Amino acid sequence: MSDLNALIGIDFSLIGTKLHAAYEKKGEDGYAVLLIPTVQEADSGISIPKVIEDIKKLVNNSGSEADTGDMEKDLTDTLAGLQAGSSGFDLSKIIVKLNMAYLYIRKGADPKDNVLEYAFQLQVITEGLIPKEIAQIVDVSNLSLSVWNTSRKKVVDKMQLITADEYLDAPAEIVEQKEEG
Repeated sequence: MSDLNALIGIDFSLIGTKLHAAYEKKGEDGYAVLLIPTVQEADSGISIPKVIEDIKKLVNNSGSEADTGDMEKDLTDTLAGLQAGSSGFDLSKIIVKLNMAYLYIRKGADPKDNVLEYAFQLQVITEGLIPKEIAQIVDVSNLSLSVWNTSRKKVVDKMQLITADEYLDAPAEIVEQKEEG
């Protein structure tokens, strides 16, 4: 009798970002979960107030006894303090985007075969957030964060993950290639 193999795929959205994931069952040998990095649409992302609203809905609709009133009041008070200290500060102008995500989990019959790899890229768009009075001196339009523990070439290349040392060495490698060619 042969072992049963199965593959289940799912397309879903997280923080306004479309993702594709797969679950693979390999007979008696274990399973694998793979979240595949995909190119995102230009308009993906979600504003901070929308994130807060969705969290509130999630907590209220979960059947939990949790009360989000205190959380909402604390957040509102904090935002009011920020807005009072800065003319024109508008939290709704901050957009959070999950640019790409990669996750690979493999559980096998032997624990030494287990794998957990990940790579995530977040982008926070803050265009127009800095008050016009100081925007000519300093302006922050974009903040990005990449976190990863994988060295798989296909993932690293697709997500354009690069360290400072790799970035600084790149021009020297190009010069060497031109000299050899």
